[in-house]
Amino acid sequence: MVEMVVGGVYLNAQSYPRLLLRRKEGDTCLQIVIGPFEAIAISMAHNNQKPLRPISYDLACALIGEIEARVLKIEITDLHEGTFYAKVFLESRDGSVVSLDSRPSDAIALALRTAAPIFAAPAVLAEAGRPWSAEDIPRALQLPAATPEIPEALPLPPSLSPAESLSHVELLKKRLGQAIAEEAYEEAARLRDQIAGIEQQTAT
Repeated sequence: MVEMVVGGVYLNAQSYPRLLLRRKEGDTCLQIVIGPFEAIAISMAHNNQKPLRPISYDLACALIGEIEARVLKIEITDLHEGTFYAKVFLESRDGSVVSLDSRPSDAIALALRTAAPIFAAPAVLAEAGRPWSAEDIPRALQLPAATPEIPEALPLPPSLSPAESLSHVELLKKRLGQAIAEEAYEEAARLRDQIAGIEQQTAT
């Protein structure tokens, strides 16, 4: 496994938020498309900020602590048809270790809150990795560092042309299908409302 660090969470005009992972020792990076809620949760942890009220990741960390376990590490284990897969490794008080299947965004949100290391499988880096370039950052908008409350959805870019709106809708529909498949119904509802709003705007 190859150790990675979080390079940031970014949003550009034509796509969903992207999580940027950079190889700790080297110039390879991974870009993973994630949901808006997860993007803000990761961005806040990356910037050492706390919401006014605990969110689900904070609760998960508190529960792990209460049973005297710890997040040992997380691993990005596989990439299949554009979808990344991850595992969270928990170590119990007696030293036994269990692994839990997870979405990469959830696993990394936990890792940042518990200072657990992040790893990626060499095969994943070979398939989806690309050379790190500082040019990646100016082409995207970094999420605000201070977000006291988690919004239900990130706002849509205000200046999308009709053609760009159609492209954005296709991306949202793809994410909607993935959210339904993963039983992330709250995110699916937000995506459905965003799609309906864009389609209504382009129809008028």
